[in-house]
Amino acid sequence: MNKMSYKEKFVQMNKEAKATWIVAAVIIIFWWVAGFGVYSAFGAGFTMFGMPAWFVLSCFGSWILSIVLVAYLIKGVFKDFDLDDDVSAAKGSEKGEDVNE
Repeated sequence: MNKMSYKEKFVQMNKEAKATWIVAAVIIIFWWVAGFGVYSAFGAGFTMFGMPAWFVLSCFGSWILSIVLVAYLIKGVFKDFDLDDDVSAAKGSEKGEDVNE
C-alpha cells in the first residue's frame, strides 16, 4: 500500500475520478456511434451472427470495450492507498487505541 500525503491522496482521487468519467464518455460515444452510426450507414439488412450488426456492435461491442477500459483503469490509473489521515492514525496510536477497527 502506498504512503501518500493528504494532498497527494486528493490529487490521486481526482485523477481517478477524471479517468473514470473519460472512460464512461468513451463507452457512451462508442455505443451511440456503433448503434446509430452502423444502422444509418448499412441499415438493418447488415447482420452478424444472425442479428442486426448495429445491435451486435453497440451492445456486445460496448460491453467488451467497457471490460477492456476498466481493466486499464485498474492496472494503469488506480492506486491502492489508505484513506485514513496519517495525523489521526498517529494520534490514535499514541493513545493506545487500535486504529484498524
